[in-house]
Amino acid sequence: MEFLISLFVLIFLFQLGKTQMEQRSKEREQRLQALEKALANPSIDRVTLQQLAQQLTGAKAPRAASNTGLAWLLAIGWLTLFVGAGVWAIGYMLGEDAALAGGVLVMLIGFGLVTYPFALREMESRRSQS
Repeated sequence: MEFLISLFVLIFLFQLGKTQMEQRSKEREQRLQALEKALANPSIDRVTLQQLAQQLTGAKAPRAASNTGLAWLLAIGWLTLFVGAGVWAIGYMLGEDAALAGGVLVMLIGFGLVTYPFALREMESRRSQS
């Protein structure tokens, strides 16, 4: 009896997975057909054509790598900032001057890491405006 239940569950899960893969395949094909029709239109501008070509080929935008790096830097900065705040608070509670100084130093480093991506983006936007 347990074998039959396991067999039915396995068959059901297989059918569910197969159905989802077929649905995704149909959606992908419809999306590709729509992109091909849009690319065949002679009245689209160059920027739209490049964006459609990127979607069709699956290529990433050229700036995606730098944004990913900045996102990681921001995440590490947030972690560093809050770890520093925790060390500072523990040092304050225990009356340890070394922990207080270490916590403040780590918080300052974390604050620098958090603000660096924003400052870099601001500098890039001002450079492109000039």
